[in-house]
Amino acid sequence: MRAVVLALSLALVAGQHSSLAPIFAPGKTYVYNYEVSLMTGLPEMGLGRAGVYGNCKFLISAIDQNTLVLKIADIEINEFNGIWLKDHPNLMSMLPKIMEPETSIPIKFEYSNGTVGKIYAPEKVSDFVLNFYKGFLNFFQLNIKKTHNVYDLHEAGIEGVCKTLYSVNEDVKADRILLTKTRDINHCQERIYRDMGLAYTEKCEECQKISKNLRGTASYRYILKPVPSGIMITKADVNEIIQFSPFSEHHGAAQTEIKLTVVFLEIQNTTITPNPVEYHHRGSLKYEFSKEFEWTPLQFVKVTDLQVQIQDLLDHIVTHNAEKVNDNTPLKYLELIHLLRLACNEDLEGLWSKYKNIPSHRLWLLEAVPASGTTTALRFIKEKIVAEDLSVVEAVRTLAAAVHMVTANPETIKLFETLMEDNKINANPVLREIVFLGYGTMISKYCTESDNCLVEFVQPIQKHLSEAVSKGETEDIILYAKVLGNAGHPSSLKSITKIMPIHGTAAASLPIRVHIEAIRALSNIAKKESRMVQELALQLYMDKALDPELRMLSCIVLFETNPSMALISTLANAVKSEENLQVASFTYSHMKSMSRSASVIHPSVGAACNVAMKILSPKLDRLSLRFSKAIYGESYSSYFMLGAAATAFYINDAATFLPRSVVAKTRAFFAGAAADVLEIGVRTDGLQETLLKNPSVLDSADRITKMKRVIKALSHWRSLPNNKPLASFYIKLFGQEIAFANIDKPMIERAIELASGPSVQTYGIKVLKTMLLSGVSFNYTMPVMFTEVRRVIPTSSGLLVELSLFSAAVAAAVVKIKPTLSQRLPEDFPLSRLLETDIKLETEVNPSYAMATYAVMGTNTPIYNQLIVSRVKFNSTLPSKISAKLDIKEGDFKIEVLPVSAPENITAGSVETYTVARNIENPTVEKITPILPSKVLESFPIQILSNKDSSSAEISSEIIEEDDKQKVPFFVKRYCTKHRAIGLKACFKVATENAAFIHDTALYRMIGSQNASFSITPIEGEAVERLEMEVKVGAKAAEKIIKQINLNDGAATVLSKLNKILASNKNHTLSSSSSSSSSSSSKHFYKSSSFSSFSHQSSTSSSRSSHSSRSNSNSSKLSSSRSFSNSSRSSSASSLASLFSAESSSSRDSARRSMQKANSHRFRKSHKNQTLSEERSRSRSLKKRNIFFQSNAV
Repeated sequence: MRAVVLALSLALVAGQHSSLAPIFAPGKTYVYNYEVSLMTGLPEMGLGRAGVYGNCKFLISAIDQNTLVLKIADIEINEFNGIWLKDHPNLMSMLPKIMEPETSIPIKFEYSNGTVGKIYAPEKVSDFVLNFYKGFLNFFQLNIKKTHNVYDLHEAGIEGVCKTLYSVNEDVKADRILLTKTRDINHCQERIYRDMGLAYTEKCEECQKISKNLRGTASYRYILKPVPSGIMITKADVNEIIQFSPFSEHHGAAQTEIKLTVVFLEIQNTTITPNPVEYHHRGSLKYEFSKEFEWTPLQFVKVTDLQVQIQDLLDHIVTHNAEKVNDNTPLKYLELIHLLRLACNEDLEGLWSKYKNIPSHRLWLLEAVPASGTTTALRFIKEKIVAEDLSVVEAVRTLAAAVHMVTANPETIKLFETLMEDNKINANPVLREIVFLGYGTMISKYCTESDNCLVEFVQPIQKHLSEAVSKGETEDIILYAKVLGNAGHPSSLKSITKIMPIHGTAAASLPIRVHIEAIRALSNIAKKESRMVQELALQLYMDKALDPELRMLSCIVLFETNPSMALISTLANAVKSEENLQVASFTYSHMKSMSRSASVIHPSVGAACNVAMKILSPKLDRLSLRFSKAIYGESYSSYFMLGAAATAFYINDAATFLPRSVVAKTRAFFAGAAADVLEIGVRTDGLQETLLKNPSVLDSADRITKMKRVIKALSHWRSLPNNKPLASFYIKLFGQEIAFANIDKPMIERAIELASGPSVQTYGIKVLKTMLLSGVSFNYTMPVMFTEVRRVIPTSSGLLVELSLFSAAVAAAVVKIKPTLSQRLPEDFPLSRLLETDIKLETEVNPSYAMATYAVMGTNTPIYNQLIVSRVKFNSTLPSKISAKLDIKEGDFKIEVLPVSAPENITAGSVETYTVARNIENPTVEKITPILPSKVLESFPIQILSNKDSSSAEISSEIIEEDDKQKVPFFVKRYCTKHRAIGLKACFKVATENAAFIHDTALYRMIGSQNASFSITPIEGEAVERLEMEVKVGAKAAEKIIKQINLNDGAATVLSKLNKILASNKNHTLSSSSSSSSSSSSKHFYKSSSFSSFSHQSSTSSSRSSHSSRSNSNSSKLSSSRSFSNSSRSSSASSLASLFSAESSSSRDSARRSMQKANSHRFRKSHKNQTLSEERSRSRSLKKRNIFFQSNAV
């Protein structure tokens, strides 16, 4: 009887707590206070941070047993941008009013047994507001087990389905349950995030084993109160950390800290009534992405009239870059791209109709449209190409850019498919190649970012391939194989197999070029279906009847599939019995290169190859370079998480003069990702055949003879058939083939016809006449967006954390040529008139360059930005002014480099890290706070470490040292050098203020401000008016030199000039001469026909005389040539000419003077008896030949 009573009692207790899940009674409203905080910065106190605070109330009412209504009220938002724990947040009073039309609408959701189900909301509620609701509902996602206190499971949440650890403790005295759950965001079955610009990268698993660049975790704490039929949340809080570092996480990382708090306030006896509008299913608790990539973190753009804003921005960019590139132009270019992302087709058409006839605006528009990466942009480009509104060059540039910048989706893939069928595209070989290869690239990008990679995407290419095989169209087969290789779709393996040289198939009769492309197409498929590719590649490698080149290519593909120990051992055993030394040498060298890999990139393959090397004979290592080789090298730093790998394949044949194929490829590793950067391959089939038609090429002979034989053999290229290329090459960028070409007979004939055609000559003459009559002035600008990589990660608050990297550059050149003619020429003057005309061309060239890179982390929403930014800026400008005087008839040419007004720094770069806050209340205003507060930095007196001075170069160094006690991170250093020969001083300055005093790591050294600059300025008091170079050619070139050389001078004059040269070493003013002499003959042959002089004129010089020499003169004459003479022979006439013209303007100390005199005395003693007789003889030889060198001063 007692047992029955006990059982009933236990059943009653269990029934009272039958559900360990929050419950909401019908007819009542539960009110909760909700606080949220997101802060981004470094974890240390006292540094700059940016973030947002918010608090509000949430009201929950139950409509029925499983459907509840949720409403938000009393919203308050504060922004923070300043020094952590010192500054205070600022209230943003307008944001709640801006959000009120959406936040005043309640939403519905299903809730049963602690699980949040479907969520319903009207269309008027944006995804941004709905995700904020989900952040609050995430608290009520509970899976409490009655029989376990500690357990883990994969639980669905706003960040995805992630591993969650529960710990449940019951506080009997306080009548409450304490629950803790921790979500590991790095271990998820379904991780919710979105990437942009990472389609060409792949995750490096081995790189992330030791350290991860990105980590996240969220810890929840609950205080639960048991109530009849369930529990009630009285208080709960969340502490979530998301940290990122471009380097190893062990050396510091930036972080975003999210803190949430929910406190139960009261139960009201009223209910919430949903709005009388239609509610739609809007997903589950998981974060829903919408237009996150339309919110740029670089500037807050409030769109009012999009087309007008784009026009104003275009006008601003063109106006402020007319003479040189403005430092802020890269940022403005990124802003233009962002606005074009929001544009519809009508907006683009309006812009095109306005600017298509304005070259400056047209260029910027055509460069920015493909960079926007939208489907609308691709459709616009397609329409303009089909309508022939773009030139061939413009079409090639925009299409090539669109392939890699447009976001891949089914619609863009369909657009490329329609372009493939367009007759105008197919009529141009270059456009056809870009479109077809781009079609495969778009499929690859889409399949990388989406799990739903349909086989229908590659079926059109598979159909084209089958038709080309049936018709025997070799070039089309190769093109379609390359397209399937770019796509990398596993379903393409069957189609590619049909053109492979597998034994017993019809494809064995296809040309070897087709087989090569089929094997190369396996590389991208191997990344997704490595096992299937391994089986096929191994089958080809083991077939000894195949061409050795095909077997070696199969070996390359095998190693790209990350082979196992068993597979590599199988290859090693096959090499032991291999009869073809080319294949054996190639496989052995590949294994040996991989076995030397000591990094974390390919540890398993390297270890397997190390074992395989013990199976193989070391005799294979002694094979010469006549045999095929594979070379692999890599370097990786776990500290920086950066690395690079390079591979070179050299495929040879015993019967060939040149290697049959050479391939080089590079691979980069960064921030836990890997990417194939560049691959270039060259084949020389037809070239081999052409060279071997002349057997004498292979005979042993001297180098000149061999070169003549090779040139003679290549001159027979016309005997090649049209379908046999001399050579071929291809280029891959980020694993995608972007271009290939066959250098064949028709291509060479077209190039010769184009170069020698009358149209080219006519165009060249027209340009020359235009330049001489009216001058030339043009401005060319090229904007480029190098990088846009973004990752957005939802947090437990329902707000996003964004990690982004933007990089853009703008290069420009302004060229102005102003002609001055001695006589007026008519518009259609014959070119012979130039012989009777003195021409002066004044040219001004102003090239400039600006680049900006932004690394961003923080919260980016449509109503506010709270971010930490690291900005790298670089700009350079180098103006020049050159005057050229041309007397064609007399053969007299004079070039002058004139002084120009240059900026203070011709090159400058900076790295700055700061926090920034923006909001929609005042979108044009942003608050910026340096990460390092200004009070941390202190100034110290400058100490001159060294100051070396010489007559032609001066180097000084200034440094501000750190105070070891206070560890102030302030460092400045400056190097300067003076070159008096040209009157200029060059200085390089570097200054840094960083956070290395906190942690001396790479990341903290980047935090702060770093600046570097390079400047070139005139030396004070020694400014140079101009630099001159004069060249005289022809028979009259000797007249000027004869006037400068007095052949009646005695030996004393010669030795006096030599003495001055020996003394000029201290001033670094050198003059050397050259001649070519025989062993003992007095006859010397000169092979020069030009007269040149290089001089500079100083503004401090009071007289200009080319026949006088003063020790304090600021003019110098320089001449440089080469001399080959023994100590027993004298110098040539040209040497003496240089000696006579050399002058020295420096003073010498007594010790150096005595050494110079001793050297001069020894020289005089050795050559005194020969100098004059040799000099007269060689001067007579010079008169006969009229070929001279001379350097004279202005």
